[in-house]
Amino acid sequence: MLTNVKPSMNWTEFKVKSEEKFRIRELEDCWGFQIQPETVWNVGLSKVEIESLQKLFGFEFPCDFKNMLSIFNGLDRDEIAIDPDQKELHDFGRNMYKYPEDYQTTYDLRQEIEDHIKYVNEVLDEAGFDSNDVIGFIPLYGHRAMVAFTDKSLSPVISIHQGTDVIVYGNSLMDYWVKELDLN
Repeated sequence: MLTNVKPSMNWTEFKVKSEEKFRIRELEDCWGFQIQPETVWNVGLSKVEIESLQKLFGFEFPCDFKNMLSIFNGLDRDEIAIDPDQKELHDFGRNMYKYPEDYQTTYDLRQEIEDHIKYVNEVLDEAGFDSNDVIGFIPLYGHRAMVAFTDKSLSPVISIHQGTDVIVYGNSLMDYWVKELDLN
């Protein structure tokens, strides 16, 4: 039996904590996706909108993802980068996906996963997940995607780059977001 284990945040707590971090955020002089100061999460989706989105993807979402989507859905502004030499801002567009708007935008990532499913399955199996139970993938941010299984309590997130560079980036959706946004 595990002792002294902190209960994980719920999605409302996560939203508040991450927005507090965004509010005081300072941009770094570097290339790469950066969340702008004062960014907030977009309003979540209704139950009907989530059901419609599941139909678009063609499978039922993990419970964690449905709960998250009911609280928030993508950021209210694009990520940016700063050219360290010229101190210019560059708009990267939306890399933290908002659905259903970004369904088509994420086609290439979904295709990359499908084209390299052998490597994805190997990584999932090595991490203790049963790749035979995978029913789909939902891109979240950049080249990261949540894995949907027949077991709706599972929601690991993979990172895939150039097809064969695949890792499990989070054992659950919350684990992933906390790691991605450095909310520990």
